[in-house]
Amino acid sequence: MNPIREQTEYFLTKGFFCLLRICPARLIYGICRTFAAAFFLLAIRRRKITLCNLKLAFPNLSMKERVRIARRAFDHFGQFIAESTMILAGKLDRDTLMNMVDGGDMQKLLDLEQSTETGILFITGHLGNFELLAHYTGMQFKRQGLVVARRGNNQLIDDKIVTPMRESFGNSVIYKDRALPRIARGLRKGNHIGLLIDIKSKARRGTPIQFFNHKTYAINSSAYLQIKLNPLVVPMTMVRVAPRKYKLVAGNPVQWTDNGKPIEEQIAELTQIHQIELEKLIRAYPEQWLWMHDRWDLPELERARRKKRRAKRTHTS
Repeated sequence: MNPIREQTEYFLTKGFFCLLRICPARLIYGICRTFAAAFFLLAIRRRKITLCNLKLAFPNLSMKERVRIARRAFDHFGQFIAESTMILAGKLDRDTLMNMVDGGDMQKLLDLEQSTETGILFITGHLGNFELLAHYTGMQFKRQGLVVARRGNNQLIDDKIVTPMRESFGNSVIYKDRALPRIARGLRKGNHIGLLIDIKSKARRGTPIQFFNHKTYAINSSAYLQIKLNPLVVPMTMVRVAPRKYKLVAGNPVQWTDNGKPIEEQIAELTQIHQIELEKLIRAYPEQWLWMHDRWDLPELERARRKKRRAKRTHTS
């Protein structure tokens, strides 16, 4: 990136966060929730993807019920954005975060930490507030937590704002570029890792699975790590239970024993088990999952895309 542009973006971002620090939290929430409501109305493609996904996942629900879940999902992510920006601005400190969370399940996780020498591999998704989840658990665990993150386009913003914020709650950052070997080393050393496993994968790279009883592809990193290193693998999320109030939800460790099949088949089977665990969490809290992303290849959306491309070619010819 051009150095002048990089510094300009950094100072503008820093100024924006300084402004946020003096804004009332209620105002920040109000603005983000208003934008989320407007996005639901104006972003036609994302709204269509959301409703199609909900129809696929919950075929027995009425259209009215699916719209209600969709609206609440958009509203939830408006609040998620508000809280994420306030963390970056330093407006949500450690004490505030502790008071926001019902951490009843944390003792269960601390007991698991004490029972194993390797790190714990936590599997979760874009459900609830996964950013607060990493920060809260990072403050509570006795061992180092590792956060997998995408490197931003502006290194100054990454180095001086984003990374210091992520590490201020006790975690250390691993960037996605060649992350798997670093994750494996971290687990062997006893570090805890959290992976978002609901990201859609390309067919040539991913593992075919059934998700909400429909075929799609999933990343298999969590299954590979469990089979190779045998860490405890725990499904986990942090869900909103009231305005500015969350609850930590931790499942039981996922059990797996070598069944003698080829490694590729075992990875596929365990990947499916991990996705089932995530699906259980989403079914319990459907209004807090990211329904607006392309998790499945939906025929109706693909037909609409092809129709749009044909219309565009006709118009330009």
